[in-house]
Parts: sequence; structure tokens; C-alpha cells
Amino acid sequence: MTSLASGTCPRIGGFTLLELLIALAILAIVSIAVFNQGGDTARQLGDLEQKTFARWVAENEVAKLRLKRRLDDEPPRVGSSRDQVSYGDRHWQVVKDISNTEHPWLYRVQISVHALAEGREVGKVDTLVAFVGLH
Repeated sequence: MTSLASGTCPRIGGFTLLELLIALAILAIVSIAVFNQGGDTARQLGDLEQKTFARWVAENEVAKLRLKRRLDDEPPRVGSSRDQVSYGDRHWQVVKDISNTEHPWLYRVQISVHALAEGREVGKVDTLVAFVGLH
């Protein structure tokens, strides 16, 4: 049997309050970093989805120009135009700039796609440059 006459208590295994507070502080810091990273990932996913839809809108506009050229058998009209398009449950402003090139049978098409919110343009999302030929 152990004598406690000397006034000391035997140490029982466990953590001190200071050790627990340090562990909780480390856990809190790591948790904040993980949650921030999760939020950044969700935002990046939303941005990627918007850019993908905008690229599809631009590619569809180029396909329409090429199809119209084949059906009408006439060159695209040089100049600028603006249209509103709905795609992917979103609304887009499409700006088409068609210009001549050095070759009389080839046209440069620049399509800028802007996101719309409540009918207002909120920013350019994507730009696509393509070439449409007569042959």
C-alpha cells in the first residue's frame, strides 16, 4: 500500500487543461482552413459551370452562322450585332463581330458572351474567335 504521508498525490494519466486548450485551438484552425477550402471549391465549380455554358452558347452561335451560310449560300454580313439567348436556365447577351480577312472567302467571327441578371449585363464570361469560309 502506498503511503500519502508526504503530501503528494500520485499522478493519474490524462491531459491537463492547457493541453486540451491547445488541442482545441489546433482543431479550430484546421477546421476553418478546411471549410474555407470547401467554399472556394464550390465557388470555383460555379464559375466553371458558367464558363462552360458561355462557351457552348458561343459555339452554338458559330454553328448557326455556318449553317445559315450553307443554307442561304451567301457570305455572313460584316458588322456587329447583339442578341439575347437563353441557355442552361440562364440568360446571355451575345455580341457578334464579323470582319473581313486577307482572304475574300474567309471571315473572322468574334463572339463575346456576357451573363445577364435581371435583364442587365453583369460581365463578360467568354470570348470565342472562329473563322467562317465560303467553301
